[in-house]
Amino acid sequence: MTTFKLQKPEEEVRRVGFVLQKQGIHERIPAQVGINIDVSGSMGDLFKSGAVQAALERILPVALYFDDDGRIDTWAFSNKQNMASLTPATAKNYEGYIQREIVGNKDVQPILWGGTDYGPVIRSNLMAYGLMEEEGAGGLLGMIFGMRRDAFGEETRSGIPAINYFLTDGENSDRDAAWDLLQKAEQAESQIYYVMVGIGDEKFEFLRSATEHFPNVGFVSVRDLGEFVGSDDAYEKLLPAELCTWLKHEHDDEDDDHH
Repeated sequence: MTTFKLQKPEEEVRRVGFVLQKQGIHERIPAQVGINIDVSGSMGDLFKSGAVQAALERILPVALYFDDDGRIDTWAFSNKQNMASLTPATAKNYEGYIQREIVGNKDVQPILWGGTDYGPVIRSNLMAYGLMEEEGAGGLLGMIFGMRRDAFGEETRSGIPAINYFLTDGENSDRDAAWDLLQKAEQAESQIYYVMVGIGDEKFEFLRSATEHFPNVGFVSVRDLGEFVGSDDAYEKLLPAELCTWLKHEHDDEDDDHH
């Protein structure tokens, strides 16, 4: 099985820049980079084979290019409310990251190898970036029952767009809840773009539908994760034209705001 090992980060960062230049991005656009890692039961073999670690190492140069902090905001998720926000991956800690922070992390053990829900981790992403807040529902009933409602915003807390990669190999069982979050974030023109990486032979009907419906969601079909991250055109697929168009739009809007 082909895999990828990050040997010279600075060379890989240059390759990322070259791919973006071919997409018409000739100057660096600041962006935050995150990753949601599916830790459902069916992902077990991909963890054992090292393919998930290789994927993290392939995505890290994207973060080093876009993000001043050079980090990947990292989450692990399975089903129900089983998800965890992890220590960010960086150029200093990426080696052995998956084993140390997920598989061998006793605090993460309770969420491993379950089913697949997207909603809770999407919610955590939006909260972390300041794109969603819980507010009191207001009115007499809100005061009596302490009801909360979600408020969605356009700009991240830092004012810098977020690119979030989703590694998953299965259909989610919370389609309505996940769709609702994506829809509300898109309606608020929230500064987040999801690159959904579907691994294996599933049809990924939800992810494909979301890609067709939302301008800030993209889908990458990956039959074999190890071969994908080891391929010469991995960055072209991880930085698709739709994402680059979205980034340029966000950058142009920011420039307009400063005039």
